[in-house]
Order: sequence, then structure tokens, then C-alpha cells
Amino acid sequence: MVNHKTVQLSWSWQLNALPEEIWPFITDTNRLFKDLKQPSIQKVHITQSVDQDLIQLSYNGINRYEVWEEEPFEWEYPFRFGVVRHYQSGAFKDLKIQVDLKENGKGSRLIVKLWAIPRNKLLSFWTTLKLKTMVRGRFKNVIATYDQLAISDRQHYQIANNKGLVRGGEKRLRQIKEELYNSQVDGAVLERLIDFIRRADDLELQHISPLKLAEQWNLSKEKVFDVFIHAAKANLLNFNWDLYCPSCRSIQESVKTLNQIHEPIYCDHCEQEFKVNFNKTVQLSFTPHPLIRKINRGQYCIRGPQQKSHVVLQQYLKPGQKRYLMTDLKSGEFILRSTQSKGAAMVHVDQDGDDTVHVNISPSGLTGEEVHVANSPNLSIENTTDKNQLITLERKSWSLHGVSAARATSSQLFRNLFANEVLRKGEKISVDNLTLMFTDLFDSAGMYNEEGDDKAVGQVIDHFEILHKVVSKENGAIVKTIGDSVMAVFCEPDQALRAYLRAQKIISDDERFTDDFQLKAGIHQGSCVAVNLNSRIDYFGSTVNIASRFVDYASENELIVSQKVFSKYNLQEMLEESDNKGRVEDMNIRLKGFDKESFSIKRIQISDSPLRLAI
Repeated sequence: MVNHKTVQLSWSWQLNALPEEIWPFITDTNRLFKDLKQPSIQKVHITQSVDQDLIQLSYNGINRYEVWEEEPFEWEYPFRFGVVRHYQSGAFKDLKIQVDLKENGKGSRLIVKLWAIPRNKLLSFWTTLKLKTMVRGRFKNVIATYDQLAISDRQHYQIANNKGLVRGGEKRLRQIKEELYNSQVDGAVLERLIDFIRRADDLELQHISPLKLAEQWNLSKEKVFDVFIHAAKANLLNFNWDLYCPSCRSIQESVKTLNQIHEPIYCDHCEQEFKVNFNKTVQLSFTPHPLIRKINRGQYCIRGPQQKSHVVLQQYLKPGQKRYLMTDLKSGEFILRSTQSKGAAMVHVDQDGDDTVHVNISPSGLTGEEVHVANSPNLSIENTTDKNQLITLERKSWSLHGVSAARATSSQLFRNLFANEVLRKGEKISVDNLTLMFTDLFDSAGMYNEEGDDKAVGQVIDHFEILHKVVSKENGAIVKTIGDSVMAVFCEPDQALRAYLRAQKIISDDERFTDDFQLKAGIHQGSCVAVNLNSRIDYFGSTVNIASRFVDYASENELIVSQKVFSKYNLQEMLEESDNKGRVEDMNIRLKGFDKESFSIKRIQISDSPLRLAI
């Protein structure tokens, strides 16, 4: 976009932080443009004939009349990012912004470059003067703040002053705080949460993640999440279910309740529909209750690098263009895609990979090729098609900081306090990697005959209470009871195993239970389907059926776990460290309803305690 009329500006500052340390701050362009005191923006429809990779935007401010088409941001983690805008009105016809980070002995050199083609000489003079003075000064101050945050490992709100609450908010906050203390929530976590609500700005409060804050505070994720649930029930917080596109991983919808989810969901950016998944595409986020603090939901940038933080490289290449790129990749698996080409390529990154790699986006597209590259490769990408191509290299693994719907609905506390959070009747939502545990009593009919109905029923009810406590302690949830049997869900198999071992230990040591009371269980993990059954979230599918068949196969004081789950989650080590010393036996079995399939299992016999103590 450079010609004889182009205005070129360049500013440079020395930073203490390394490129990878300052990258999360400087590439959060939604915050960057807000901190540079730019107005909030909105999507508009200027013309119908626009490249699908471009978006049409304008400022919200009534005194700002700029309207533009914006090309996709380009970036090379952690060294460079930039964007190009084509204005329909305003001082410039075109504007390009590029930020470079170069590591040196003192930290990093940050270089900001601007190229602008003016619309006319008068507007060009005044706008260029503004860029050289006001905008440069703002950039300098903002970057100095980001550098301070990066090297001190602090967040924006931690250096901010308290923000004002709504009228009457202080009184409500005191009442809620007292109520939560009376509920015996973790006081230290609650104080941090209240401090965050007071000091964080609107951007930080739009989608609060308890898990992300737990990491920043170096606190237990479970404790922080529990406080958030209590705070939502007490009207200190509200929550929403954010629906993420599995391809671009951006939020496409936010709904207040699970029963507002209706498949399929349409992604505006990818221009395709997607199915909802409780693990990946539905995340629970929080905001302050509006009677405590109101927030402005304005956006200042829509498609910056931090809004697609799983993407380490993004390039927008016109037909025939070729780029030489620099990046620094962690070892692992990545996926290379292009918007106007079919397919994808798998990129394996490790220290033994190729140092020099050329990628050609051809008319035939990407056909599942596998490439091995070094961590800091000399990478070139060429577009040999006749279309503009948006090329991305993204991490294969899915890692969002929000609480997944699977995790939330596997919490007994969440189910207890928000029992009305269920799906619409008839809606079926996929859940990946959910752990199911079924428990039952061995020879319960014999126990009833031996003990009599009254005493046997008392023991059954007492054992339900024990299971409820141990399952809740392991951040799981009781889905339902079926006769003497219990169905429970967890996020991980180790939680289920610990819950069962604890239940066994308590029952074994408790004099309320006779020797005829023998608890058995089956644990399995896999995909299933969540539905609304009897106004609660229930689960169906092969994983559920297998777990229920496992408990049927178990004998007295036995636990059945699939060989695959037992090995993958190193459950042997947990057994050896527990007080319940058990005997583990390898077996291959066939289950009812799965006649054509053989299952490799671990049959774990839990040794009984010689003493039963009153608790």
C-alpha cells in the first residue's frame, strides 16, 4: 500500500520484558485500542461486495464518522502483528499498523510502524500531527504500563483504583458479604473476588473466568469456583453460558440459561453451523450483578491475536504472494488451515524437526499432509491460488479458561443451588470425556432378608448420605438413585476412584453398617449425551451403559474399571497411596448388550477394615 503520498511513521521503545512475556498484553488489541482512548466500534454493512475475510466497521462515537473495511489481523508469535484498514470516509484512504518485538540483551525492542495514505492534504496534515503527538504519547504510556505488568506478573486490575459501584451498591455488597460469610464460604477467596469487582475495568468484567482467576491468585480452582457459585446464588454475580465455535473458538452466542441453547449454532466468522458440546463449546462465565456494578460491553477490536490465542500464526495472502515468517513454537501438534482451500495439514513441532519449511497453498488445497518442523523454523508460505487466502497455524489442543458446561453440571454444589439449570426438553447435547460411576449393593436381597426391611433401609439411606458427601468432596455430582444404586458423574476418573475408596473406608469403619453391607462400583469414561429428564440433567449412551454393566459384573467390595482408563490416568499409583489396599486382577469380559465386543478390565478387590468404629 506504499506510494509517493504515503505518510510513514515509526516509534521505538526499549522494554524490560521478553517478546513472549509482553505478547499477551500488547496483542490484546481490544484492550490496547481502549487504552489508546479509541471509541468503541460496531459492525456495519457498507457494501454487499466484500471479501469474506474482511469485516466492515465503524466507530460508535457520534463525533466520529470513520467507516472502514478491515483486513484480518496478521501475526507471527511472539514477534510481530498488524492490521490494514481501508476507509470509506475520514482523513485516510488506507492505514496499516504493524508492531514488531525484537529480543535483545536488555529485554525487547518494541517498534510501532504506521503507513497511511491521506484522503487530502489538509486532513492529512492535522491527522498526521495528531499521530505524531497525541497518539505517540498514548502509545508510550500504554506500553510502559504493559511492560510493568509483564515483568511483575500482575494483571491490569491489580494496579488500578477502585471503580464506583451503582447507587446503593455498597449497602447491598455489605449484606451479601455477610450472607456469604454466614454460608461459610472461603473468606480469603471472597475478599479477592470483591476486590476484583471493585477494581477491574469493564473489559475484565465482561466474561469473568473463576479458573483463570484461580491461576492468577495461585489458589485452588475448586475453592474459587465454589465461591463463585455461592456468589451467583447471593446475587453478587450473574452468569452466562458462552457458546464457542469449535473452529475459530470465538463466542457466537451468550445465553442466560441452558434451556436457551438450541442447536445448531451459526458462526458468522466461519460462515458455518456447528453442534454444541458440553466440554468444548459451552463455557460458564460470570459478570457482576447489575445491582452491584454496571458494566459497559463496548468492543474496541473484534479479531485481534488474543481473541484467537490458540492461533500462533495468521497471514492474509493475496494471489501469488509469498511470505517469509519468524515464529517460536512450543513442541506439540498444530493444524494448518486456509479459508479458501479445502482440508488441513498436521504440523508436528519438536527440536528434531526441519529447520526450513515451505508451505504452498495450491488450488488442490491441503490434503492432510503431515509436516515435522523445528521449534524456531525458517518458514515460508506461498499462495499459488487465484483467491485471497487467510492462513492459520493453530494449536490442536483445546484449552479455554472458562468452566465448561460439563464441569459445571458435574458439580454437586452447582446442581443443588441451580437445580433449574437444565436443557430444553428434547434437546440432546454431546459430552466428551465424562466419567461415570455406578455403585450398587452386593446381594442386597440377602441383606434385606438377614437384617429385616427396617434396618436394611436405614443402612441404605445412610450410605446414600455418605456417597453424596464423598462425591461432592471430589467435585462430582449424584445424577440419580435407582433403587439401591447410585449414578454419579465426574470430570476425571481419579475423582471417581477417590470417592469410591472414601465411601468404602467410611462404611467399613462405621458401626451402623453390618458385615452384610457390601458396596461395589463400576467406573468408565467416554462420550455420552446430556438430556433433560424429569427436570434434571441426565446422561445416556454407550459409556453410561458400560459403566452400569461394570457394576453388575462386580462382586462384594469390588470395583470394575476399564484397562484403558486405569492405565491412562495412572490409577494404580493412587491405589497404592490410599489406605484401602486392594488386589488388582486383569480380565477380559463380555457385557450384556455388547455381545460382539470384549472388554479388558481391572477388577479391584478392596480389602475390608478389621474394625468398625462409631463416627
